[in-house]
Amino acid sequence: MKALGRVIVPIFTATLLNPSASERIPITEALLCNKNFVYSHLMPKYQYHMEATMGYIENDLEESHRQTDLFSRFRASNPTKMVSEAQIKHRTLDKQEEWESDPAWINHSVAAKDCCNDEDNMQTEAEIAQHLVDALDFNFVKMNVLNHLSDHIRHFGNHLNVSSKLPENAMMDLKQAYRQSNHHNAAFQILQTKPKTRCFSI
Repeated sequence: MKALGRVIVPIFTATLLNPSASERIPITEALLCNKNFVYSHLMPKYQYHMEATMGYIENDLEESHRQTDLFSRFRASNPTKMVSEAQIKHRTLDKQEEWESDPAWINHSVAAKDCCNDEDNMQTEAEIAQHLVDALDFNFVKMNVLNHLSDHIRHFGNHLNVSSKLPENAMMDLKQAYRQSNHHNAAFQILQTKPKTRCFSI
């Protein structure tokens, strides 16, 4: 992972060279997000830390979070993607019926009809993409742990002294308890399952 962190930024930059005018802004945001995230990963590898290095870690992580919305749509689960595709199909059919019910639509040329359909499709896809961005986020455990990284380093002195075993075990227990639930009101069932598991293990 450390070796990957040293080369991923230049590889990413070289891959996305010469973007078009419409691609320039999202690609710039993606590069900034990637760069800051990698820097916040490499900086804790230092053997010794000062408040200045702590500030670099916190600032890089904060800057990285500002561009994460660009990647939110890629976090969509398969059911969410299926719902989005169904919405696109439904809106496309509704728009097509609306155009065909217009008497003037028959007099349009084929090129004009194609142009109108393309504009409608682009608008629908943009609305669905925005819906995905609004509905999804990066607020999950492993991303949230990064926000506490600098505090851990201040307490333990070095990133290598921070063990991820305890939070990983806690997450595995939560995942197992969730699998054993019926996925309805799962939080209450998890709170019941974990004490029972702990009691039987003693």
